[in-house]
Amino acid sequence: MAIKNIGKIVNTFGIKGQLKISISTSTPETRFAVGKKILIDDETGIEKEYVISSFRMKGDRIAIIGLEGYDDINDIEWMVGRIVKENVRAPKGTFFYDDLVGMDIVDHEGNVYGKVETVNKMPAGDYLVSGKSYIPFKEGIFIESVDKKEKKIVLTALGSEVLAR
Repeated sequence: MAIKNIGKIVNTFGIKGQLKISISTSTPETRFAVGKKILIDDETGIEKEYVISSFRMKGDRIAIIGLEGYDDINDIEWMVGRIVKENVRAPKGTFFYDDLVGMDIVDHEGNVYGKVETVNKMPAGDYLVSGKSYIPFKEGIFIESVDKKEKKIVLTALGSEVLAR
């Protein structure tokens, strides 16, 4: 289990104690589902657990949530600007973007090309970004293996070919 940032509280919403959250997760319907527990630092900076009582999307990057026990705007205004976190585990065979960032990219011959700077989510899929190179994150096609312990991503021959462009 790991504590991951899943959004940032950007404002309150309405007068009934709801929060407007800029989401930073690819699965907001799961992360912000009613009954789920989230973590927000309280006014003293101590991480505190809250239970989601309501959820809806407003656009594709904003979530509106309510928290159990909070039904007045005055009780939640202090939360604006805080990061929303969740204690999560990546499903087997999947990776969190922030776990991939900083990993070495190794071509199929064992040469280190560079490091993953970011992961871009595009309509055609996820891409690892290193310098000016965009490598499709497709295991078995462009990606041979991902080694979390060694912090390296080994490319297939086809993945190495992408770097040559």
